[in-house]
Amino acid sequence: MFSRSVDGAPVQFIRPIDTDRPSWSVYEQHQYLGTLHAQTDVDGCWHVQTLCERYPQLEDAVRALRRPSA
Repeated sequence: MFSRSVDGAPVQFIRPIDTDRPSWSVYEQHQYLGTLHAQTDVDGCWHVQTLCERYPQLEDAVRALRRPSA
């Protein structure tokens, strides 16, 4: 588990116990935002699982998870 401030708000990243992959469940104020995968061995980007989008910066991936669903 680790935390980082994104746009002034604390965000928690929790790695599920049932995987050895670099996957993180993302929470903001106890609300689940989604799951990110760090693909450092492939392209160095953060992959947003539900959106099929990639971002080079972790903060940008969190911003994508915060977007309202269309």
